[in-house]
Order: sequence, then C-alpha cells, then structure tokens
Amino acid sequence: MKLTNRFTLAALAFILLLPIIATGCIVVVEEDDDYDRRRYLHGSEWTLEVVFYRTETMQAADRSIQMQFDEQGRFSGTAECGSFSGNFALDDSGGIQVDSIEETQQCENSGGLGLFGDGLRTAKTYQASEDKLTISTNDNGYLSFSTQ
Repeated sequence: MKLTNRFTLAALAFILLLPIIATGCIVVVEEDDDYDRRRYLHGSEWTLEVVFYRTETMQAADRSIQMQFDEQGRFSGTAECGSFSGNFALDDSGGIQVDSIEETQQCENSGGLGLFGDGLRTAKTYQASEDKLTISTNDNGYLSFSTQ
C-alpha cells in the first residue's frame, strides 16, 4: 500500500472516530434546584412578610415573626406571643409538609399563632432563594418571608 493511501485511511478513521470519542468527553452540567432550595431554606433566618390564607390576608410588618429551618427536619421561631417549633419534611420536587407546631404557653393563652399557624400547618410546596422564601398552602394560599 502506498504511503498516501495509509495517510488517507488514517485521516478517514480519525474523522469517523472523532465524534464518537468527543461524545464520551462531553460533560453535562445540570443545575440542582433542589440543592439550592434546601441550602437557602436551611441557611437563613426568615422574617414573615405576608400571609394569604383562604380569604384572609395578614401583613406581618407589625407582628415580628421570625423562623429558622434546620437540616434535621425541625423549625423554630419567635412571634409576638412567644416562641414556636415543630417538625417538617421536604421532598425532592419542592414539597414541604409540616407535621406539628408546638407553641409556648404564652402563645396558646393569647389565641395562638393565628393565620400564620393555620397557613403553616397546611404547607404544600416551597421556593427558597438567597433572600426570599415562599411557602404555598393546600388552600391556594401562601406565606412570604424575607431575610434581613
């Protein structure tokens, strides 16, 4: 075989195999929305801004409700009436379920957490970013939080 034919065959083989080799080297980077959502949820102290539940709306500027979520499935916070805590569970598609809310005696004696507690008990999904948290409820309501 002539030298020219060998180079032609080698070049042809290289051209045919290059796409196959290159395909194996491509790295696909996907954003992990669930990781970011959880990272922001767990890493911040959230201040309640608005609760819309059923047909009622509560602007929370004068109520001073703060809460935190930990990585072990517990949340805790403070309100005008005292403190509260409870358990929650997350799923990979942005779902959140609040299992229980415990209130201090002062909160129970003053009528409880009210609209905020009602909305939190029916939590369905959540979206968290660096400075905003929105929890949607089963009744098409929502709780909106921000970080300080």
